[in-house]
Amino acid sequence: MHQPVVAMMMAMDKNRLIGKEGGMPWHVPGELAYFKRITTGKPIIMGRKTFDSIGKPLPGRTNIVATRDTEWHADGVLIAHDLDAAVRMAKEVCEAVATPADELVVIGGAGLCRDAMPLTQRLYLTVIDHAYEGDTWLDSFAWDQWTVVSEDVQDPESTGGLPVTYWVLEKPSESVTTA
Repeated sequence: MHQPVVAMMMAMDKNRLIGKEGGMPWHVPGELAYFKRITTGKPIIMGRKTFDSIGKPLPGRTNIVATRDTEWHADGVLIAHDLDAAVRMAKEVCEAVATPADELVVIGGAGLCRDAMPLTQRLYLTVIDHAYEGDTWLDSFAWDQWTVVSEDVQDPESTGGLPVTYWVLEKPSESVTTA
């Protein structure tokens, strides 16, 4: 049986900033469509604060919320009380559907991404080549741990004038921790 790839999808500025006051410090036209294209049909794993900032389950995907709060609940999501349980749940979802998903995707927040980084085999990384103000960074990411699979530099006309690159990165298999 094929094991799905543990992937992560993040956006950051040139200083690795990923958030401001529970949201994103930028709006990049087309980025949400790219996110939807990559994640639809796949289980997504997010922390509770990320789910709260979105406000509802994302359609077309199995939403798994990782939270240590055993009292927390929300309609339309699966709940895991730690990252390992969330990854196991997502792998089961990948195999349980008629058309199995080839990957599961961790989508945030920063703490969950930090914990998931050693498990992550593929990273969909949007980089906005601009410095923003904010309070949350992707401090667990280091370019030298990854191999570039693709680099898609966006036309600034399509991104509201922002210099944006969509990267797909993969980690050499010997440097991935298994869940």
